[in-house]
Formats: sequence, structure tokens, C-alpha cells
Amino acid sequence: MISMPVAKNNSIIQIPNMVRIKDLAGILNLPVARLIKELIKNNIYATINEEIDYETAAIIAEDLGFSAVSKTKNEDPKESQTPKSASKKEGVLKLSPRPPVVAIMGHVDHGKTTLLDYIRKTKVAESEAGGITQSIGAYQIESKKKPITFIDTPGHEAFQSMRERGARLTDIAVLVVAGDDGVKPQTAEAIKHIQSAKIPMIVAINKMDKPEARVDKIKQELAKANVQIEEWGGDTPVQEISAKTGQGVDSLLATILLVAEMEELKASESGDGLGTVIESHLSASRGPEVSILVQGGTFRVGNLIHTDTTDGKIKKMEDYRGQSILRAGPAMPVKIIGFNDVPLVGSLVQTGKEKTASLIDGKTRQEQKTLDAINQKALRPKIKKLNLIIKADGQGAKEAILENLAAIPAQEVAPYIIEAKVGAITETDILKSQITNAKILGFRVKATNVAKSLAKQLGVKINLYAIIYELIDTVKEGLEEILEPEEEIRELGAMQILEIFRTEKDKMIVGGKITQGIVEPQALIRVRRSGEILGEGILGELQCNKQKAKTVKSGQECGIKFIGGIKIAVNDTLEFYKIEKKKKSL
Repeated sequence: MISMPVAKNNSIIQIPNMVRIKDLAGILNLPVARLIKELIKNNIYATINEEIDYETAAIIAEDLGFSAVSKTKNEDPKESQTPKSASKKEGVLKLSPRPPVVAIMGHVDHGKTTLLDYIRKTKVAESEAGGITQSIGAYQIESKKKPITFIDTPGHEAFQSMRERGARLTDIAVLVVAGDDGVKPQTAEAIKHIQSAKIPMIVAINKMDKPEARVDKIKQELAKANVQIEEWGGDTPVQEISAKTGQGVDSLLATILLVAEMEELKASESGDGLGTVIESHLSASRGPEVSILVQGGTFRVGNLIHTDTTDGKIKKMEDYRGQSILRAGPAMPVKIIGFNDVPLVGSLVQTGKEKTASLIDGKTRQEQKTLDAINQKALRPKIKKLNLIIKADGQGAKEAILENLAAIPAQEVAPYIIEAKVGAITETDILKSQITNAKILGFRVKATNVAKSLAKQLGVKINLYAIIYELIDTVKEGLEEILEPEEEIRELGAMQILEIFRTEKDKMIVGGKITQGIVEPQALIRVRRSGEILGEGILGELQCNKQKAKTVKSGQECGIKFIGGIKIAVNDTLEFYKIEKKKKSL
């Protein structure tokens, strides 16, 4: 057996002609999960027990800062100390062409879901709550007898978090821009994410069936957003489409296939399956339902499956149409029934008897980090907190809610998460709400009958939502309710003292003429003499023509009861004002 020396970064390492992923991780002194992610970045989908050749391993090692040299069974290490330049090979993995994975991105209401709806020839768009895609869906279609996998992202958070986790989930991004609207803030944000991910972009100018569509204007705005289109000498294709009528959609699909062909996308169908969780939720009837995108190998019914937080055995698999299937290969989206618990979105999933040591991609820690960041804001001195109990129908939705809550500015008030879980609202949640005075927020979930009954009995309100932004708005409204109101000084008017009628220890009856503005009962008073403020007091009573008055205007004379310790004199000026409390906003 070949010895496997453990390396330190920036050192020269010796790699055999063929090496298992597990052994290479040992040579590089890296967690297996980290090595698998590096392989995925290079479009190499290998599982823990698969072998790769020296050339492939050397590329990965050099990307990680090592210098690689070849080591054979009969080789003297001293005879091979020169780093060897390597290039990617298909080698033992037997890589075969695979379908492209495409993300549809763009500004809200620019037609992302409608485009997918047209492509799939189904009616998803009309049933989406608020017309906004609320969870990640993945679908596979055929164009010119070639499959294409589409991922529909809820905004750009999922795309961004996938990129941050280091997994290249998508191969091509289609940026949808409405021809009658143009490049909006979310469009610009999507462009940045795509360019950061370093994947090819195709621009689809949508709503070309509308007379208000202005293609030239859109192209100019794209140029300002640093998108170099092919027509102007760049490398980004632009396709004019109408997701409503289907105009240009076939050409868009042809462009996707052309870009995919140029990318030379390949994966291994042999060996253990490797994939990424793109959605997960808890079904009352079937338990954990987990949608994954297969990235390498093959998933089969009966396989043992593992993630960093849970495992299980595949009892059933369904394709995006809900039809039962027995196997799923690279770039295929599939729903798996059989996990013992709900895994986190973004988790790596692997089949096989041997569980990858620490398949952790940082997602578990990242979610806890987000939760801690939210709660730490609420625990700062002088911060008022709004307690929350959050229940969502899936991990992806829960993550999106937490990320939105973390983005709420917290200067005086902040949300505090008592609990955030996947599943229905139960009687335990109701009891926790009563004890902690927490708002219960349910996203696309229901409350059990027992929970509803207990909530009614205890007077606990259950808030249910189908749109994330409405849930976040409720939290913001709750935070604004506990904000200390802002005090605003409203100047009323001024009065010149003409006569002193009575003087007592802490009050006086005086008369004068209103020189500007008005005077109202319960006003606060500044006493000014020769331009300097002597002190303050309160208007206790207001009379005009020996009658109680509600308002005295400029030019009128009146008498007032002044309450305060200042002794007013003739010719002093009294300034009247009120302090009003104004509701603050975040």
C-alpha cells in the first residue's frame, strides 16, 4: 500500500497515479467535505470512495496552494521533486456529457415564473401567492431532444447563499429584464451575483408583446450595469422574448444549449450519488420530503443517504412531475422520501454505506450564526425586544425569513427569536407564546386543531402568511409599536405682558396681548425678558373677555394663570409651545 504523507499548505505533496477522494483529503490535511466542494467548483463530482487520477488531483491541490508531484509505487520520492503542470482529464471517473442547470433571475414581476410556466407548459404562475416564487423549484424539460434543468430561485438569496457555500449549483444564469420597465435594483443585484459566481449569463428581454417595450433603452442600462452584450462586442447573448405569447422562447432555449455545449458540462454517472438539497420540508403524511439536485453518480431507491445533520434510506423518489422513479442521474432534480429528519437547504447529500466524515458545508453553523446575530442585537443595553416564534414549511423558507430579519436595522428595538423551526404550529408553540409574550408567525403552515383551541382559550393570536414580505412587514410593525415615540416641539405663539393681576408662591394671574400665533390651554411657557429665557412654566387657565377660552389668536388680549416658580413682570414675553409625541418608524 502506498504511504500517504500529510501535507501542510504551500508545501510539495506527493500524489499517486490513482487516489481515492478520502485518501487525497488525508494527504492535503483537509476535511473530506472541503475537498468535495473544491472538486465541485471544477465541475468534478466524485464521492468519498471514488478514485481520480493524478492530473485531476494535482489541479485541485494546486488550486488549494500546494505543489503536486507524481508518486508511483516503485518511485523514490527524492527522484521526483519538481512540481508538475496538470490539466483536467476524465480519467477513472468516466465523465459523460450532462444537461445544463439554469437559474432564472431578475427583478420581481419581470416574468421569471411566467417564463418557466410557459417552458413547462403548466400553470404554476397563477397559483403562486402574490405572484412571487416562494420556494425553490427545479424542473427538467427537453428542447431539441436535449434536457435542460431549471432552478427557480425565490429572489437572489438562495443563489447567493449557494455561491457562498462554494457549491457550483448552476451552470448558466438567465437574467430576465422586463422590456417595459428596465434594469431595476434587484436586476443590478442579480448581475453582481452572477458575475461573482463566474458563470455564463444570457439576458432575456421579456414582455416584448407590449408596445411600451424599449430594447435599446434596456441595452444601454445593461451596459451601465457592466453587462457586455454580444451585439456591442461583448460575450453576453441577448434574446428578446415574451413569456406570455412564447415569442423568442425557442431561440432562448437554443441559446442555452449552445452556451452549455461551449461549457463542456460533464459528470460521472457511476458510483455513489452526490447532490445538493434545494428544498426540504416536513410533510404530515410522508415525513421529511427533500428535493435535491443530483450532481454526480446515481441515486437509487433503496440507497442509504447521508448529510451532515441526518441520514436515512431512500424509500421513494419522484421527478418534478410527481411521478415515481427508481434512479436519478446528474443534473436531475428529484424528491426523496426516506430521510430521518429534515436536512438543511444547501447540504451535500451522498449515497453509500460509508458516511462522509463531516459533510458539513458550514450551513448548520451559518444558520446558527444568523440566529445568534439577530438575538445578540436584541440583548444589547437599552434595546427593546420583540419576541418571535417562527414556524415554516421548509428549511429554505426558514432561512430566507431569518436572513430578512437579520437585515432589519436595530438601533432601539430588535426582534428576538424564541424558536425557529420547520413544521405545523402546535400547542407547545401556543404555551411558549403565552409565557414569553411572543408573536407566533407561521409561513405556509397550519396550526393543529389542539393548537387552535388552546390559542382561543389563552387569547394567543396565530399569524399565518403565504408571502415572506408580509411576514417581515408584521415584524417591522410590531417593532415600531414598541419604539419610544419621538418628541416634537410645536411652537404656538407669543404674548406680551401688560398687567399683573395676582402673585402667589408658585402661580400668577397675568394679562397681555397675543403678538403672534395662537394660545391654547395646557400649553408650556417660556418666560423671556430682554431676550433671555428666565425659566419655564405651564398655562393653567386661559380667559378672553372674562370667559374661558379654547383658543386666543394674534391681536387679541387675554388673561392666563401661569403655574411656575418664575416671577413675571410687565413687558416680559411669554412663548407658548407644546411637546407632541410622534410615532417613529424603523
